[in-house]
Amino acid sequence: MDLLKKIFILVLFLFPLGEIVRINLGKGLVIKPLDIGVAALVLLWLLIKFIRKQKINQTNILLPIFMFALIGLFSLIINSSRLSINEFFISFSYLTRWVIYAGVFFVVSDFDKHFKKKILSLLIFAGSLIVGLGYLQYFFYSNLRNLYYLGWDEHMHRMFSVFLDPNFAGAFFVLFFLFLIGVFLKNKNISAGILLMLTLGAVFLTFSRSALIMLIISSSLLFVLMHKKIWIAILFGITILVITMSSRYFSIENINLFRIVSSEARLATAKEAVRIILSRPIFGVGFNSYRYAKLDYGLRNNKLYLISHADAGVDNSFLFVAATTGIVGFILYLFLWFRIFKIASILAIASIAGIFINSLFINSLFYPFIMLWLWIIIAIKVNR
Repeated sequence: MDLLKKIFILVLFLFPLGEIVRINLGKGLVIKPLDIGVAALVLLWLLIKFIRKQKINQTNILLPIFMFALIGLFSLIINSSRLSINEFFISFSYLTRWVIYAGVFFVVSDFDKHFKKKILSLLIFAGSLIVGLGYLQYFFYSNLRNLYYLGWDEHMHRMFSVFLDPNFAGAFFVLFFLFLIGVFLKNKNISAGILLMLTLGAVFLTFSRSALIMLIISSSLLFVLMHKKIWIAILFGITILVITMSSRYFSIENINLFRIVSSEARLATAKEAVRIILSRPIFGVGFNSYRYAKLDYGLRNNKLYLISHADAGVDNSFLFVAATTGIVGFILYLFLWFRIFKIASILAIASIAGIFINSLFINSLFYPFIMLWLWIIIAIKVNR
């Protein structure tokens, strides 16, 4: 168990690397140090369980994870005839990654209460580092124009931190903000308050509308659950003030909160997803083979086949599930979250609700860094 704890600590130290360090294995397959760390953690935990002949706790969550993974594999198998061996392997690898990240829940659930308290401090460290790097990026590296050839959007004048994307960065900042609310209200010290405000500022500096909507809804829900409703008015006031002060810069398209180009693009990807869902409604086109289905349907630019980070998916996690695993997979996926809600803490409920809202605009439910954070937050309050 001590080795497991050390690897888990290493995983949290790898977390702030974000998208900065990526290992390109070729033909569209990319892994990150975090993926390797999480895989080592979960596989070692499974090995220990097997050697000691211990049963896996939290079977109420294990069953729906297994069922969704099974339907994900089945959807790939029945669509294998239209996939090359390489395409099947890449799609399967992402299904494997989802299962491995879900395994973090069981690892953290098995930790003792003393180490779980230590995890809370480690989360503060990791989140603070990401926020701090975000401010350094915002002031000294204001856009990604030099990485456009690698498939990244420019994201000019916006904070994207280590995630190289302001929308995913914004979603993480909101999750960290929710986490810090509990820390601040419990300790009420100056450092926690400063970090809380810096994180809130980071959310605004992403100029991500999905993050702002997530911020308002998830924070309001958390304050209601904590019986701190007065804080809802304070948050609304700060948000309106910031938006009003920022409006003078809305002539710059990237930071205009009322921009329509990206909204139209999201609607277009949603329409494409609905078309694919209607064509294969029962089991979908195969888990994470959506990028190849778009090529088959003539919905994707073949020139961007391997390099684009924005051309392969759909900007909605639920449509992504329905398109790739069909109605069957969609129902099983909802069943998994139903089971999770039954054991979730107040923080976990607010965090999940926020990501649900956010995932209507970006595919945040399947973003590795979001997945890892959520599984840890969900498991941290679960008894052994």
